[in-house]
Amino acid sequence: MNFLTGGILGRSFLTQSVKTFFIVFFIVFSLDFLIQIISEIEDINKNYSFLSVTNYLLLISLGRACEILALCCVISSILTFGLISDSGELTAARILGKSLFSTIFDILKPIVFFLSLSLFLLEFVTPGLEKKALFLKYGNSTNSEQVKWVTKNDSFAKFKINNQVLEDVFLYQFDLDKNSQEIISSEKVTITEEGWNFFKPKDITRNKILREFIWQDGPEYGFKDELGRKEMSLTQVYKILDDAGPKREKNMISYEFWKKLFEPISAISIIIFAIAVSFKYFGLNKNLERLMFGVLIAYGFNLLLKIFGNIAIINGFSPGLAIVAPSLVLMFIGYRMFRNQ
Repeated sequence: MNFLTGGILGRSFLTQSVKTFFIVFFIVFSLDFLIQIISEIEDINKNYSFLSVTNYLLLISLGRACEILALCCVISSILTFGLISDSGELTAARILGKSLFSTIFDILKPIVFFLSLSLFLLEFVTPGLEKKALFLKYGNSTNSEQVKWVTKNDSFAKFKINNQVLEDVFLYQFDLDKNSQEIISSEKVTITEEGWNFFKPKDITRNKILREFIWQDGPEYGFKDELGRKEMSLTQVYKILDDAGPKREKNMISYEFWKKLFEPISAISIIIFAIAVSFKYFGLNKNLERLMFGVLIAYGFNLLLKIFGNIAIINGFSPGLAIVAPSLVLMFIGYRMFRNQ
């Protein structure tokens, strides 16, 4: 039990960390929710009433909370460390033999829990709520009227989605020299374990009705989803990644997958680095400076991950490495700074 609470001092730091987190979360979430309300009110019409807006906002609120949670964790951790430093509790704890690492660990305990809870909710809860929200706002119009494209190997397919059936399908297949090899059309296509099964297929290139046609390389996941990859569960994104076509597209999906999976590690790295810098360079009663520094580091590091991710996508190396390597480097720098104090 002492491992979880860290004794009397550890329990005090842990409690302070939880209190600060909820205060920060309430402020940030309230501002974000207000912006969402303003945005949705502008879309009110005869088919999208004020009651629908209210229901829509309630459905997406949990997903929005999970999105801002990492930033709230960074801000609250820095503020908690600043508060216990300014109050003299940090000095008292070190005099009583409590190490700096132990203090930071006590602050991070609830943060790790909240970040893990966020991953759980994003995987099992929020995708379903986001789908309900989209249906409430747009109905079936998003899929039934929109023409979609998918690509796999040297083939492209254009189609519309009607429930679980693909309609008005055109499949363009090319040879190794990128010359058009054949064009197959069908009014209806079903997806089976064998591939895309065309109903009454027609070879437009040869103007010939085919007895049967199955596109064996046809993807099984991803193209029927109404949600963006940001709102999808990690399991669904991984299925799409495993089924993706060209390497560039595969790398783009891989970047989204690893960025979402490693978000807790990135957040903890930013926290350790920001606390180390603030402890070394900021004096007492400098919580505003600590807060500004933490927010700038969080946004700056997120931008850095996007840059490394795009470099990985363009040059064809692992987006996962582009995400986790900077996080580990930042964590190591913070660790070394603590070791030298």
